[in-house]
Amino acid sequence: MSGPVNDIIGEMVQQIIKLCDPCMIYLVSRKTNTAGKVTSFKLCVVVEDSILPEQVETKLLLKTDCPVPCDFIVYNISDWDECAEDDCSFAYRVENGGDRLYVKE
Repeated sequence: MSGPVNDIIGEMVQQIIKLCDPCMIYLVSRKTNTAGKVTSFKLCVVVEDSILPEQVETKLLLKTDCPVPCDFIVYNISDWDECAEDDCSFAYRVENGGDRLYVKE
């Protein structure tokens, strides 16, 4: 997947950074209408091991605001690192085919 990050997606990335201080954020998928406007998207958020992914997912669903449907998949960093090495895993496909939108410095 390639192309510029849409304003809606960019705004969501900023909301996520403020809410949970992630290690990485990937754009997994996005759907657009015939006019090229984003109609939905999915993000993968990777957080520190000290944070429970299910709590982050709930927080993101409840505290973010998006004008189009948006879904989140959340990993902690050790699970991400392990799964991203397995070429049969979803994390591997995201790391190698998704757009990395943010990396914590």
